[in-house]
Amino acid sequence: MSLKEKTISGIFWSFLQQVGGKGLGFVVTIILARLLTPEAFGLIGMLVIFIQVSEVIVQGGFNLALIQKKEIDDLDYSSVFWINLITSLALYIIIFFGAPYIASFYGHPILEQLVRVLSLVFVINSFSIVQETKLRKELNFKTLMLVHLPSTIIGGIMAIFMAYRGYGVWSLVALQVMNRLLYTIQIWIHARWKPQIIFRWDRIKILFDFGWKIFLSGIIGRVYNNTFQIIIGKFYPAASLGYYQNSITFVRKPSETLSAVLRNVTFPAFSTIQSDHKRLKSGYKKIMQQTFFWLCPVFVFAAVLAVPLFDVVLGSKWLPAVPYFRWLCIIGIINPLSKYNLEILNVKGRSDLFLKVQLVERIITVLAVLAVFKFSITALLVVMAANSLLRYGLFSYFSGRLIDYPSSEQFKHILPTFLISIAVGIGIACLDKLIADNFTSFIRILVGGICATGSYWLLSHLFKIAPYQEIVIIFNSKISHKIRLKK
Repeated sequence: MSLKEKTISGIFWSFLQQVGGKGLGFVVTIILARLLTPEAFGLIGMLVIFIQVSEVIVQGGFNLALIQKKEIDDLDYSSVFWINLITSLALYIIIFFGAPYIASFYGHPILEQLVRVLSLVFVINSFSIVQETKLRKELNFKTLMLVHLPSTIIGGIMAIFMAYRGYGVWSLVALQVMNRLLYTIQIWIHARWKPQIIFRWDRIKILFDFGWKIFLSGIIGRVYNNTFQIIIGKFYPAASLGYYQNSITFVRKPSETLSAVLRNVTFPAFSTIQSDHKRLKSGYKKIMQQTFFWLCPVFVFAAVLAVPLFDVVLGSKWLPAVPYFRWLCIIGIINPLSKYNLEILNVKGRSDLFLKVQLVERIITVLAVLAVFKFSITALLVVMAANSLLRYGLFSYFSGRLIDYPSSEQFKHILPTFLISIAVGIGIACLDKLIADNFTSFIRILVGGICATGSYWLLSHLFKIAPYQEIVIIFNSKISHKIRLKK
């Protein structure tokens, strides 16, 4: 199978995995949000940083290093497996005994037991990192999809049952732990790879020479991404963090689902053509345009219809989260583009530049957060939105220099989609204002959604937007192929 065929197949199965898995996870989150209080989500939000940072430390950047390395054998995989496992156990011991201090910092005693149980997630995860990485390197996303979906379904059912029975925040803990446990058990069955009792420090050193910059960048990124949760959890009520937590979740789910579908496949695929600037630029341009073509209108329309959306999907108790959601929609639009630019740095083996650029961006943002956090949560959200624009500007500048695709050219290629999305969004906002007093939230969503979708596709056709035309060409070729087969 050629690289092109593997990539297309990988995108297909990765799409099913991401859309199916995260789509089901999204549904589970919605059901749990209706059953639980914002405070329950806020408590879990206070602990996210400890789990995410621990997972990055456990991975140590070895997962991307294994994918990036061209020649690899079982000794590499086994060595990484054992170092991941040992690191996870050491970290769990630290968090277990540090749990009382975490609870004391936030002023919620229940966090002591919550973090001890929730931390099992990264220990369980250490048993599956190498198997998952090996499958990704082979572009075997079909197996990953078959492993991921059952875990999400069973874990979700268990969490919903617990929430219905009144277990409160513990149902959210059970969701995370059960998902990872079921995933790990299945991947050991399906991956057809088991670690050997072998270990070589020299192999670890070679991989770490590439991975340490990714590792350090990951630590900085996780700490930065959770800075807002830490500040809100420390200085504002738990319910406020719950509003923020679910708002950012509802932004990240669609944003990361589509971008992850393409990024999971493009990194290993692009790594094989890392020396061909022309092909890299062409491939990146198409992926960037398609991602923006689908995500930009989704977030613009969701922000416009946020009030009826939250009312129908989560219930009126979550309406205070609407302002949070609207600011975060800006991040949902921009972040995938930033991540693709970062992937170019990794593909080109410039993990040193990857680290430096992220470090500068994080320092600027943290300083801005420290300057405004006492004013209001809205001030924090404005900083987050502004930072997403800063991040894209920095990352596109440096990645563009590597593949001759400057920021100005990138912006030019996504501008038509942005202008059409904004124009349609303004029209839908005016329409919704006219009908808001006379129709239910569901009808407002239905009318606004149909009008927005129809207008967006019509304008994309009239103005001949490049990603739209590519979709039409692919669709027409499929139809023509089927007609020829019938003849």
